[in-house]
Amino acid sequence: MAKTFLQVRTDERDKEQASVILEELGTNLSSVVNMLLKQIIMTKSIPFEVKMPQAYTEQEKAEEVKVSMEMERLTLTEEDLELLNKYRKAADKDKFREEILAEYAEA
Repeated sequence: MAKTFLQVRTDERDKEQASVILEELGTNLSSVVNMLLKQIIMTKSIPFEVKMPQAYTEQEKAEEVKVSMEMERLTLTEEDLELLNKYRKAADKDKFREEILAEYAEA
């Protein structure tokens, strides 16, 4: 069976990280790509689940912002989280931002 060359564009860091893991597993990227192609042919499908990520709830979004801020050693109060939710719902975000900045400038 004749072999052909397959070229794939990917993030360099992803390729390197995957290659290290595959080497530890006793295989390599080329072999895994060939396994993937064989599975696609055999199953006539993508051999793993492909789906849209689950949507965050409003609470999860707020918690993620809070955790991210805490990682930067910035704390958010409940008032701050409420303000973020109001901003998210604002029809004119630029106007809302200007009003908030003006309030902080006055304080």
